[in-house]
Amino acid sequence: MRVEFLLICFGLIGGTVTARQTGADPTPPAGHRMPGAPPVVTITAREYAFDGPDSVESGPTVLRLVSAGREQHFLGLVKLSGSHTLADYSRVLSWKVLPPWVIAVGGVGTIAPGGTATTTLVLEPGLYAMVCDMEDAQGTPHMRKGMLRSLTVLPRANGAVMPTPDVKIDLTEFAFMAPETLPAGLRLVEVRNAGSQPHMALVWRLVSSGSASAVIHWLDNPSDTSHPVVLVGGVPDLAPGRGAQLQLPLQVGHYLMICLVGDTPGQTAHYHKGMIKEFTVVPMGGR
Repeated sequence: MRVEFLLICFGLIGGTVTARQTGADPTPPAGHRMPGAPPVVTITAREYAFDGPDSVESGPTVLRLVSAGREQHFLGLVKLSGSHTLADYSRVLSWKVLPPWVIAVGGVGTIAPGGTATTTLVLEPGLYAMVCDMEDAQGTPHMRKGMLRSLTVLPRANGAVMPTPDVKIDLTEFAFMAPETLPAGLRLVEVRNAGSQPHMALVWRLVSSGSASAVIHWLDNPSDTSHPVVLVGGVPDLAPGRGAQLQLPLQVGHYLMICLVGDTPGQTAHYHKGMIKEFTVVPMGGR
């Protein structure tokens, strides 16, 4: 979780495409879990809190983030290793480099007010923190206003297995090892951090004649009001070796994947080091 998400907050309000908006919410109704399917855990984001369960069973889990607020929010999930507590994590939130006992395991990327998005993760037993570090209009991070909550993952396993993805993508220093084309529709995309630094995987649809270079210019220049992208989905920071599955409603068009994490110690954004990749979504059966 990093302040780079402010770029999404101020640049893409009202632009998030979610499964709900396309009429293809992939999460099953309550009480209709198929055998072996990961359970769905719904977390509601509002000003300024996360509403949801205090504990869940371990194993593959679908995190479903629902926005009930007026602002954009996201769900960052970190595992607090050892005997560290939520209070310990709260004390280090402002550090430029977080201590090694804070392990970024993903979460659900930014959603617009009224939106819904899902990510499937394998949750290991232990204590986690849910956090949103977007800022309000006065510059106060949401986590300082109450959007910081613990989640306990129990030793008891849920018995689920991870679904088979449509495509697998590796995140490295500094590239997305991904195909050039994907078929349209609701796609299950597995991303895994195969690098040695934290990375994120955001999926943006290019609008009009947008391109990777136009997006970089927009990100780097606050005076650029072109807004060349629409947010489709994604996962926040993943520590090395961690992975997630994204349920992406893909329409025919041109897209890109991007990582906004700052390189340590220089804090150069990873997209400036090559971690931005264009791809095309084609009709089913098309080329």
